Amino acid sequence: MVEVVLPHEMPLLAHDHAVNQFLHYGYVIGERPELPISMQQNSTCRDRLVEHRASPNALVSEGVDLLSTACGATLDSQRHASIHVVPISGGMDSRAILGGLLENVDPSCIQTVTFGTPGTLDFEIGRSVTRVAGVAHTQIDLSTASWDAEALIRFAGRCERPLALFEPYLFHLVRVRFGCECLYWSGFMGDPVSGSHLLDEDSRTWDQARHRFAGRNRYCRSTELAPPGFDAGEGLPSAPFVEPDQLCYDEQLDFAVRQGCYIKPIVLLRGYHYRTPFLHPVWTRFILGVPRRYRQGQYLYKEILKAAYPRLFALPMKNHFGLPLAAPRWRRTLRRQQLRMRGAAKRFFPWIDWGISPGTNYIDFDCGLRERADLKAVVHDSIQDLKKRRIVEWIDIDAIWDRHQKRRGNHADALTLLASIEINLKAEEMGRK
Repeated sequence: MVEVVLPHEMPLLAHDHAVNQFLHYGYVIGERPELPISMQQNSTCRDRLVEHRASPNALVSEGVDLLSTACGATLDSQRHASIHVVPISGGMDSRAILGGLLENVDPSCIQTVTFGTPGTLDFEIGRSVTRVAGVAHTQIDLSTASWDAEALIRFAGRCERPLALFEPYLFHLVRVRFGCECLYWSGFMGDPVSGSHLLDEDSRTWDQARHRFAGRNRYCRSTELAPPGFDAGEGLPSAPFVEPDQLCYDEQLDFAVRQGCYIKPIVLLRGYHYRTPFLHPVWTRFILGVPRRYRQGQYLYKEILKAAYPRLFALPMKNHFGLPLAAPRWRRTLRRQQLRMRGAAKRFFPWIDWGISPGTNYIDFDCGLRERADLKAVVHDSIQDLKKRRIVEWIDIDAIWDRHQKRRGNHADALTLLASIEINLKAEEMGRK
Protein backbone atom coordinates (compact mmCIF):
# COMPACT_ATOMS: atom_id res chain seq x y z
CA MET A 1 0.00 0.00 0.00
CA VAL A 2 1.42 3.41 -0.99
CA GLU A 3 1.15 5.95 1.80
CA VAL A 4 0.17 9.36 0.43
CA VAL A 5 -0.23 12.55 2.44
CA LEU A 6 -2.22 14.98 0.32
CA PRO A 7 -2.21 18.62 1.58
CA HIS A 8 -5.77 19.80 2.16
CA GLU A 9 -5.44 22.96 0.08
CA MET A 10 -3.67 21.27 -2.83
CA PRO A 11 -5.28 22.29 -6.16
CA LEU A 12 -6.53 19.10 -7.81
CA LEU A 13 -6.57 17.87 -11.39
CA ALA A 14 -10.30 17.44 -11.03
CA HIS A 15 -11.59 19.42 -14.01
CA ASP A 16 -10.73 20.08 -17.63
CA HIS A 17 -9.24 23.54 -17.08
CA ALA A 18 -6.78 22.24 -14.49
CA VAL A 19 -5.64 19.45 -16.83
CA ASN A 20 -5.24 21.90 -19.72
CA GLN A 21 -3.35 24.34 -17.51
CA PHE A 22 -1.06 21.52 -16.42
CA LEU A 23 -0.43 20.53 -20.04
CA HIS A 24 0.64 24.09 -20.84
CA TYR A 25 2.63 25.15 -17.76
CA GLY A 26 3.64 21.85 -16.18
CA TYR A 27 1.81 22.73 -12.96
CA VAL A 28 -1.56 23.90 -11.67
CA ILE A 29 -1.64 27.55 -10.60
CA GLY A 30 -4.58 27.42 -8.20
CA GLU A 31 -6.72 30.34 -7.10
CA ARG A 32 -4.54 32.64 -4.99
CA PRO A 33 -0.89 32.98 -6.02
CA GLU A 34 0.92 35.62 -3.96
CA LEU A 35 4.13 37.61 -4.03
CA PRO A 36 6.65 36.72 -1.30
CA ILE A 37 6.00 38.74 1.85
CA SER A 38 9.30 40.62 1.56
CA MET A 39 8.10 42.08 -1.77
CA GLN A 40 4.66 43.23 -0.71
CA GLN A 41 5.85 46.37 1.08
CA ASN A 42 4.86 49.55 -0.77
CA SER A 43 8.25 51.16 -0.29
CA THR A 44 10.25 48.32 -1.87
CA CYS A 45 11.46 50.09 -5.00
CA ARG A 46 10.06 53.59 -4.89
CA ASP A 47 12.26 54.72 -1.99
CA ARG A 48 15.40 53.03 -3.28
CA LEU A 49 15.28 54.73 -6.67
CA VAL A 50 15.43 58.08 -4.91
CA GLU A 51 18.41 56.97 -2.85
CA HIS A 52 20.49 55.49 -5.65
CA ARG A 53 22.43 58.30 -7.20
CA ALA A 54 25.58 56.43 -6.17
CA SER A 55 28.19 55.01 -8.54
CA PRO A 56 28.17 51.31 -9.48
CA ASN A 57 31.21 50.78 -7.25
CA ALA A 58 29.33 52.19 -4.27
CA LEU A 59 26.39 49.91 -5.03
CA VAL A 60 28.69 46.91 -5.22
CA SER A 61 30.17 47.76 -1.82
CA GLU A 62 26.72 48.21 -0.32
CA GLY A 63 25.51 44.98 -1.91
CA VAL A 64 28.41 43.00 -0.46
CA ASP A 65 27.55 44.24 3.04
CA LEU A 66 23.82 43.60 2.66
CA LEU A 67 24.26 40.11 1.21
CA SER A 68 26.44 39.21 4.18
CA THR A 69 23.87 40.75 6.53
CA ALA A 70 21.03 38.78 4.92
CA CYS A 71 22.92 35.51 5.25
CA GLY A 72 23.86 36.14 8.87
CA ALA A 73 20.34 37.26 9.82
CA THR A 74 18.84 34.21 8.10
CA LEU A 75 21.23 32.00 10.05
CA ASP A 76 20.70 33.51 13.52
CA SER A 77 17.98 31.23 14.84
CA GLN A 78 19.83 28.13 13.64
CA ARG A 79 23.44 29.17 14.12
CA HIS A 80 24.16 26.02 16.13
CA ALA A 81 22.50 23.50 13.79
CA SER A 82 24.54 20.30 13.69
CA ILE A 83 24.74 20.21 9.91
CA HIS A 84 24.00 22.75 7.19
CA VAL A 85 23.27 21.08 3.84
CA VAL A 86 24.02 23.14 0.74
CA PRO A 87 23.04 21.58 -2.61
CA ILE A 88 25.78 23.01 -4.81
CA SER A 89 25.50 23.37 -8.58
CA GLY A 90 27.38 25.18 -11.29
CA GLY A 91 25.30 28.31 -10.77
CA MET A 92 25.74 31.45 -8.70
CA ASP A 93 23.16 31.25 -5.91
CA SER A 94 24.32 28.08 -4.20
CA ARG A 95 27.93 29.28 -4.39
CA ALA A 96 26.98 32.62 -2.84
CA ILE A 97 25.21 30.80 0.01
CA LEU A 98 28.28 28.67 0.60
CA GLY A 99 30.43 31.80 0.77
CA GLY A 100 28.04 33.40 3.25
CA LEU A 101 27.95 30.31 5.44
CA LEU A 102 31.73 30.10 5.55
CA GLU A 103 31.73 33.59 7.08
CA ASN A 104 29.38 32.51 9.86
CA VAL A 105 29.84 28.84 10.78
CA ASP A 106 32.69 26.39 11.10
CA PRO A 107 33.39 24.53 7.83
CA SER A 108 33.06 21.22 9.68
CA CYS A 109 29.32 21.96 10.09
CA ILE A 110 28.75 22.39 6.34
CA GLN A 111 27.80 19.49 4.08
CA THR A 112 27.63 20.21 0.35
CA VAL A 113 26.05 17.87 -2.15
CA THR A 114 26.28 17.75 -5.93
CA PHE A 115 23.71 15.78 -7.90
CA GLY A 116 23.43 15.12 -11.60
CA THR A 117 25.25 13.23 -14.32
CA PRO A 118 29.05 13.01 -14.51
CA GLY A 119 30.33 15.16 -17.35
CA THR A 120 27.74 17.93 -16.92
CA LEU A 121 28.61 21.41 -15.69
CA ASP A 122 26.42 21.22 -12.58
CA PHE A 123 28.03 17.98 -11.46
CA GLU A 124 31.66 18.77 -12.23
CA ILE A 125 31.77 22.48 -11.31
CA GLY A 126 30.01 21.91 -7.99
CA ARG A 127 32.68 19.40 -7.02
CA SER A 128 35.53 21.83 -7.79
CA VAL A 129 33.85 24.62 -5.77
CA THR A 130 33.62 22.48 -2.64
CA ARG A 131 37.24 21.43 -3.03
CA VAL A 132 38.36 25.07 -2.97
CA ALA A 133 35.99 25.84 -0.07
CA GLY A 134 37.37 22.97 2.00
CA VAL A 135 34.03 21.52 3.13
CA ALA A 136 32.59 18.02 3.21
CA HIS A 137 31.11 16.96 -0.10
CA THR A 138 28.82 14.18 -1.34
CA GLN A 139 28.04 13.33 -4.95
CA ILE A 140 24.80 11.72 -6.10
CA ASP A 141 25.14 10.20 -9.56
CA LEU A 142 21.60 10.43 -10.90
CA SER A 143 22.44 8.38 -13.97
CA THR A 144 22.26 5.32 -11.71
CA ALA A 145 19.16 6.39 -9.72
CA SER A 146 16.32 3.87 -9.95
CA TRP A 147 12.80 4.73 -11.10
CA ASP A 148 9.79 3.38 -9.30
CA ALA A 149 6.13 4.31 -9.84
CA GLU A 150 5.18 3.97 -6.18
CA ALA A 151 8.02 6.27 -5.09
CA LEU A 152 6.83 8.88 -7.61
CA ILE A 153 3.27 8.61 -6.31
CA ARG A 154 4.47 9.11 -2.74
CA PHE A 155 6.44 12.15 -3.85
CA ALA A 156 3.44 13.57 -5.73
CA GLY A 157 1.34 13.20 -2.59
CA ARG A 158 3.78 15.34 -0.61
CA CYS A 159 3.82 18.21 -3.10
CA GLU A 160 1.67 21.28 -2.51
CA ARG A 161 0.17 21.08 -5.99
CA PRO A 162 0.31 18.91 -9.12
CA LEU A 163 3.68 19.33 -10.85
CA ALA A 164 5.69 17.88 -13.70
CA LEU A 165 7.30 15.35 -11.41
CA PHE A 166 10.35 13.73 -12.94
CA GLU A 167 13.03 16.41 -12.47
CA PRO A 168 11.67 17.49 -9.04
CA TYR A 169 11.75 13.85 -7.92
CA LEU A 170 15.46 13.67 -8.71
CA PHE A 171 16.04 16.89 -6.75
CA HIS A 172 14.20 15.26 -3.85
CA LEU A 173 16.80 12.48 -3.68
CA VAL A 174 19.08 14.95 -1.88
CA ARG A 175 16.56 15.21 0.95
CA VAL A 176 16.13 11.45 0.96
CA ARG A 177 19.89 11.10 1.42
CA PHE A 178 20.23 13.54 4.37
CA GLY A 179 16.81 13.29 6.05
CA CYS A 180 14.61 15.72 7.97
CA GLU A 181 16.95 16.73 10.80
CA CYS A 182 19.39 18.81 8.76
CA LEU A 183 19.08 22.48 7.89
CA TYR A 184 18.82 22.92 4.13
CA TRP A 185 20.01 26.13 2.47
CA SER A 186 18.16 27.10 -0.68
CA GLY A 187 18.97 29.67 -3.35
CA PHE A 188 15.23 30.06 -4.03
CA MET A 189 14.54 33.40 -5.78
CA GLY A 190 18.22 34.33 -5.96
CA ASP A 191 18.44 34.52 -9.74
CA PRO A 192 15.01 36.08 -10.38
CA VAL A 193 15.31 38.91 -7.85
CA SER A 194 18.76 39.77 -9.18
CA GLY A 195 17.32 40.24 -12.67
CA SER A 196 17.78 36.94 -14.51
CA HIS A 197 14.24 37.01 -15.87
CA LEU A 198 14.07 40.68 -16.82
CA LEU A 199 12.93 41.11 -20.41
CA ASP A 200 14.51 43.58 -22.82
CA GLU A 201 11.49 45.82 -22.31
CA ASP A 202 8.87 45.69 -19.55
CA SER A 203 5.26 45.04 -20.50
CA ARG A 204 3.23 48.23 -20.56
CA THR A 205 -0.05 46.65 -19.44
CA TRP A 206 -1.10 43.75 -17.24
CA ASP A 207 -2.81 42.03 -20.20
CA GLN A 208 0.37 42.26 -22.25
CA ALA A 209 2.35 40.76 -19.35
CA ARG A 210 -0.13 37.89 -19.04
CA HIS A 211 0.11 37.16 -22.74
CA ARG A 212 3.91 37.19 -22.69
CA PHE A 213 4.05 35.06 -19.55
CA ALA A 214 1.81 32.39 -21.08
CA GLY A 215 3.96 32.24 -24.20
CA ARG A 216 7.31 32.16 -22.43
CA ASN A 217 6.30 29.56 -19.84
CA ARG A 218 5.00 26.78 -22.02
CA TYR A 219 6.51 23.63 -20.51
CA CYS A 220 6.52 21.29 -23.48
CA ARG A 221 8.48 22.62 -26.44
CA SER A 222 8.66 19.48 -28.58
CA THR A 223 4.94 19.39 -29.34
CA GLU A 224 1.75 21.25 -28.38
CA LEU A 225 -0.24 19.31 -25.79
CA ALA A 226 -2.97 21.73 -24.70
CA PRO A 227 -6.21 21.42 -26.71
CA PRO A 228 -6.93 23.75 -29.65
CA GLY A 229 -8.35 27.05 -28.50
CA PHE A 230 -7.10 26.80 -24.93
CA ASP A 231 -6.18 30.23 -23.54
CA ALA A 232 -3.25 29.72 -21.18
CA GLY A 233 -3.56 33.28 -19.89
CA GLU A 234 -7.10 32.74 -18.65
CA GLY A 235 -6.06 31.21 -15.33
CA LEU A 236 -3.50 33.92 -14.51
CA PRO A 237 -4.33 36.59 -11.90
CA SER A 238 -6.73 39.16 -13.31
CA ALA A 239 -5.04 42.17 -11.71
CA PRO A 240 -1.51 43.18 -10.61
CA PHE A 241 -0.37 42.49 -7.07
CA VAL A 242 1.38 45.86 -6.64
CA GLU A 243 1.91 49.01 -8.69
CA PRO A 244 4.34 48.65 -11.64
CA ASP A 245 6.70 51.31 -10.27
CA GLN A 246 7.17 48.98 -7.30
CA LEU A 247 7.72 45.84 -9.39
CA CYS A 248 7.19 45.53 -13.14
CA TYR A 249 4.21 43.49 -14.34
CA ASP A 250 6.36 40.74 -15.86
CA GLU A 251 8.28 40.10 -12.67
CA GLN A 252 5.09 40.16 -10.60
CA LEU A 253 3.78 37.23 -12.63
CA ASP A 254 7.11 35.43 -12.60
CA PHE A 255 7.61 35.81 -8.85
CA ALA A 256 4.05 34.98 -7.80
CA VAL A 257 3.10 32.34 -10.38
CA ARG A 258 6.15 30.55 -11.75
CA GLN A 259 8.36 30.91 -8.67
CA GLY A 260 5.57 30.60 -6.11
CA CYS A 261 3.47 27.88 -7.74
CA TYR A 262 6.15 25.81 -9.47
CA ILE A 263 9.69 26.39 -8.20
CA LYS A 264 8.88 26.84 -4.51
CA PRO A 265 7.05 23.49 -4.07
CA ILE A 266 10.05 21.77 -5.67
CA VAL A 267 12.89 23.32 -3.70
CA LEU A 268 11.02 23.89 -0.41
CA LEU A 269 9.11 20.64 -0.06
CA ARG A 270 7.12 20.44 3.16
CA GLY A 271 8.50 18.52 6.11
CA TYR A 272 12.06 19.88 6.02
CA HIS A 273 13.89 22.85 7.55
CA TYR A 274 15.06 25.52 5.10
CA ARG A 275 16.81 28.86 5.02
CA THR A 276 16.29 31.21 2.05
CA PRO A 277 18.68 34.18 2.38
CA PHE A 278 17.71 35.73 -0.96
CA LEU A 279 14.21 36.39 0.37
CA HIS A 280 15.45 38.34 3.38
CA PRO A 281 13.96 41.89 3.26
CA VAL A 282 17.40 43.47 3.65
CA TRP A 283 18.47 41.91 0.36
CA THR A 284 15.22 42.14 -1.64
CA ARG A 285 14.72 45.82 -0.80
CA PHE A 286 18.22 46.59 -2.02
CA ILE A 287 18.42 44.49 -5.19
CA LEU A 288 14.89 45.24 -6.39
CA GLY A 289 15.42 48.93 -5.79
CA VAL A 290 18.58 49.58 -7.78
CA PRO A 291 18.14 51.14 -11.24
CA ARG A 292 16.85 48.63 -13.78
CA ARG A 293 19.98 48.79 -15.93
CA TYR A 294 22.02 47.33 -13.05
CA ARG A 295 19.70 44.34 -12.76
CA GLN A 296 19.60 43.67 -16.50
CA GLY A 297 21.60 40.52 -17.17
CA GLN A 298 22.27 40.35 -13.39
CA TYR A 299 25.10 42.84 -13.88
CA LEU A 300 25.20 44.21 -10.33
CA TYR A 301 24.65 40.82 -8.71
CA LYS A 302 27.63 39.34 -10.57
CA GLU A 303 29.85 42.26 -9.56
CA ILE A 304 28.77 41.83 -5.94
CA LEU A 305 29.57 38.13 -5.97
CA LYS A 306 33.02 38.65 -7.49
CA ALA A 307 33.80 41.23 -4.81
CA ALA A 308 32.30 39.28 -1.89
CA TYR A 309 33.78 35.83 -2.61
CA PRO A 310 36.63 36.26 -5.11
CA ARG A 311 38.12 32.77 -4.65
CA LEU A 312 34.84 30.96 -5.21
CA PHE A 313 33.78 33.09 -8.17
CA ALA A 314 37.09 32.82 -9.97
CA LEU A 315 36.00 29.24 -10.78
CA PRO A 316 33.95 28.29 -13.87
CA MET A 317 30.20 28.98 -13.89
CA LYS A 318 27.38 27.15 -15.60
CA ASN A 319 25.71 30.53 -16.22
CA HIS A 320 28.76 31.49 -18.28
CA PHE A 321 28.88 28.25 -20.27
CA GLY A 322 31.65 26.75 -18.14
CA LEU A 323 33.73 29.93 -17.99
CA PRO A 324 34.47 32.17 -14.95
CA LEU A 325 32.44 35.34 -14.40
CA ALA A 326 35.44 37.42 -15.40
CA ALA A 327 35.88 35.66 -18.78
CA PRO A 328 35.91 38.14 -21.70
CA ARG A 329 32.73 38.61 -23.71
CA TRP A 330 34.17 37.05 -26.89
CA ARG A 331 34.88 33.77 -25.10
CA ARG A 332 31.36 33.65 -23.68
CA THR A 333 29.86 34.43 -27.09
CA LEU A 334 31.88 31.72 -28.80
CA ARG A 335 31.01 29.15 -26.15
CA ARG A 336 27.30 30.07 -26.27
CA GLN A 337 27.23 29.66 -30.03
CA GLN A 338 28.92 26.27 -29.80
CA LEU A 339 26.35 25.00 -27.29
CA ARG A 340 23.44 26.41 -29.32
CA MET A 341 24.68 24.69 -32.46
CA ARG A 342 24.97 21.43 -30.57
CA GLY A 343 21.43 21.81 -29.19
CA ALA A 344 20.02 22.60 -32.63
CA ALA A 345 21.80 19.62 -34.16
CA LYS A 346 20.34 17.34 -31.49
CA ARG A 347 16.81 18.59 -32.26
CA PHE A 348 17.15 18.23 -36.03
CA PHE A 349 19.07 14.94 -35.99
CA PRO A 350 17.62 13.02 -33.00
CA TRP A 351 18.74 9.65 -34.39
CA ILE A 352 22.38 10.55 -33.70
CA ASP A 353 23.84 9.73 -30.28
CA TRP A 354 25.21 13.11 -29.16
CA GLY A 355 26.31 11.99 -25.72
CA ILE A 356 25.57 13.97 -22.58
CA SER A 357 25.27 17.73 -23.07
CA PRO A 358 27.36 19.71 -20.54
CA GLY A 359 24.35 21.92 -19.82
CA THR A 360 22.03 19.03 -18.95
CA ASN A 361 20.05 19.39 -15.72
CA TYR A 362 19.95 16.19 -13.66
CA ILE A 363 19.89 13.52 -16.41
CA ASP A 364 19.30 13.24 -20.15
CA PHE A 365 15.63 12.19 -20.25
CA ASP A 366 15.60 11.95 -24.05
CA CYS A 367 18.25 9.24 -23.93
CA GLY A 368 16.91 7.66 -20.73
CA LEU A 369 13.46 7.08 -22.21
CA ARG A 370 15.05 4.99 -24.94
CA GLU A 371 17.71 3.13 -23.01
CA ARG A 372 16.69 2.78 -19.36
CA ALA A 373 14.26 -0.06 -18.76
CA ASP A 374 13.00 1.23 -15.40
CA LEU A 375 12.35 4.79 -16.62
CA LYS A 376 10.73 3.53 -19.83
CA ALA A 377 8.44 1.21 -17.86
CA VAL A 378 7.27 3.91 -15.43
CA VAL A 379 6.54 6.42 -18.19
CA HIS A 380 4.99 3.96 -20.65
CA ASP A 381 2.72 2.34 -18.04
CA SER A 382 1.63 5.77 -16.80
CA ILE A 383 0.75 7.18 -20.21
CA GLN A 384 -1.17 4.01 -21.07
CA ASP A 385 -3.18 4.36 -17.85
CA LEU A 386 -3.76 8.02 -18.68
CA LYS A 387 -5.04 7.08 -22.13
CA LYS A 388 -7.65 4.82 -20.52
CA ARG A 389 -9.06 7.78 -18.57
CA ARG A 390 -10.03 9.47 -21.87
CA ILE A 391 -9.30 12.97 -20.54
CA VAL A 392 -6.70 13.96 -23.17
CA GLU A 393 -8.24 12.34 -26.23
CA TRP A 394 -7.00 15.01 -28.63
CA ILE A 395 -3.42 13.83 -27.96
CA ASP A 396 -2.13 10.81 -29.88
CA ILE A 397 -0.09 9.42 -26.99
CA ASP A 398 1.09 6.30 -28.83
CA ALA A 399 2.32 8.34 -31.79
CA ILE A 400 4.44 10.56 -29.51
CA TRP A 401 5.90 7.49 -27.81
CA ASP A 402 6.66 5.73 -31.10
CA ARG A 403 8.20 8.84 -32.62
CA HIS A 404 10.51 9.19 -29.64
CA GLN A 405 11.51 5.53 -29.53
CA LYS A 406 12.30 5.51 -33.25
CA ARG A 407 14.46 8.65 -32.84
CA ARG A 408 12.28 10.71 -35.14
CA GLY A 409 12.01 13.36 -32.48
CA ASN A 410 12.96 14.15 -28.88
CA HIS A 411 9.74 14.12 -26.88
CA ALA A 412 10.87 13.45 -23.32
CA ASP A 413 9.25 16.70 -22.19
CA ALA A 414 5.85 15.62 -23.55
CA LEU A 415 6.07 12.03 -22.33
CA THR A 416 7.18 12.84 -18.79
CA LEU A 417 4.53 15.57 -18.55
CA LEU A 418 1.76 13.18 -19.64
CA ALA A 419 3.06 10.54 -17.23
CA SER A 420 3.06 13.17 -14.47
CA ILE A 421 -0.67 13.77 -14.96
CA GLU A 422 -1.40 10.12 -14.33
CA ILE A 423 0.90 9.91 -11.32
CA ASN A 424 -0.63 13.05 -9.77
CA LEU A 425 -4.13 11.64 -10.35
CA LYS A 426 -3.19 8.40 -8.62
CA ALA A 427 -1.79 10.37 -5.69
CA GLU A 428 -5.04 12.33 -5.45
CA GLU A 429 -7.12 9.16 -5.55
CA MET A 430 -5.09 7.50 -2.82
CA GLY A 431 -5.20 10.67 -0.72
CA ARG A 432 -8.99 10.55 -0.73
CA LYS A 433 -9.15 6.95 0.50
